[in-house]
Amino acid sequence: MFDFDIKELPNFKFSLQELKDYYVKVSQYNNLKWQPDSTNTLDHKVNDVYSWAIQSNLKDTTKPCPPYDIKHDSEVLGTFDNPTELVFGFGKYIIDAIPNVRQTVISAHPPNTVIQQHVDNTEFVKVHIPIQTNDQSYFVFGDSKYNLQEGKAYLINTTNQHGTINQGDTDRIHLIFKIPIDNVDELLNTDWILDPAQVNFDCKKIENVKFNFDELKEYYNDLVDNFDYLKWTMPEVPETNLKGLYGYAILTNCENTDERPLPPGMRKDKKEFDPIIKPTKMLKGFAKKLYDQIPYIEELVITGHPENSGIPPHADKDEHVRVHIPLYANNDSHFIINEHPYVLESNNVYIVNTKRIHTTINKGSTDRIHLHFKIPIGKINIFLRTQINV
Repeated sequence: MFDFDIKELPNFKFSLQELKDYYVKVSQYNNLKWQPDSTNTLDHKVNDVYSWAIQSNLKDTTKPCPPYDIKHDSEVLGTFDNPTELVFGFGKYIIDAIPNVRQTVISAHPPNTVIQQHVDNTEFVKVHIPIQTNDQSYFVFGDSKYNLQEGKAYLINTTNQHGTINQGDTDRIHLIFKIPIDNVDELLNTDWILDPAQVNFDCKKIENVKFNFDELKEYYNDLVDNFDYLKWTMPEVPETNLKGLYGYAILTNCENTDERPLPPGMRKDKKEFDPIIKPTKMLKGFAKKLYDQIPYIEELVITGHPENSGIPPHADKDEHVRVHIPLYANNDSHFIINEHPYVLESNNVYIVNTKRIHTTINKGSTDRIHLHFKIPIGKINIFLRTQINV
């Protein structure tokens, strides 16, 4: 079907160290670690393999899921796309970025593991990203052997006869996922940003989001008039400019969306894999139109910074950047990123790299009020190349 066995993917921009760090965290989820029991392994030598499903084939994602299609009963969905609690960090980059991705897993082959040559489902191919390997671990296609290197990603033509063998003395550990063959051209011809450090901007104005500014201001006035009970206000924090900040959480992680939502960064019961997508009653009008156009956004809020208020320098820990749409601004209100000040003007849209050290400060005489939301790292390219009309 394809004229290759294995292709290196230099267009996958990722940090091997971040992937290794992700694996360390995943390996602590013993409740999701899968190991074979009485499975019929045919001629394969896989009795010692182990794995963690980032996307599961099971209805119950709290149970360990096999990395292969070997379980067939009422517990199985048959799709391998049910997200588990491992969808955070590097795993989230993959799930967010790659179209129609499925069967995302970390799979480990200890020494002497052998998977005999076979053909997978011809509707899909696989991508492998080695986390840990050795120079005696191979993919085998007929008489050809390939040794995959750490720090690189590879497209594996699993529609051809292939197998694997680990003849080394250390475990071979890969992050693996499948894509439909119809997505191969896109996979090969797109730069996939899977590393926040390779997001190469601080703050820039973007032109692909078109909206009616008067409609946005009318929406904000509606929140002020009708949703005062959902407005949060931050008390003064000694020795900081965190005083009087206020806002409205349009998407929240609060269980009861009729409660007053907590401000961003002070969310209760936060989990690494829990995106902020639960709508409140304020998801209407302009905000609803925006969400319908960009359904992968998270933590959609409007925040206000009064005079002489700001946020101390920090870098966001989550896997995202932010998009800001200023409603009310002044020339003495700044985003400062890596010590460079940026003035964000009303009636424009900006993408802000909040993975870098940044701060905000309002020294003007009017409140600085922005609508803003998160874009997952893996969605940045998709977001920037899509024409969005709100």
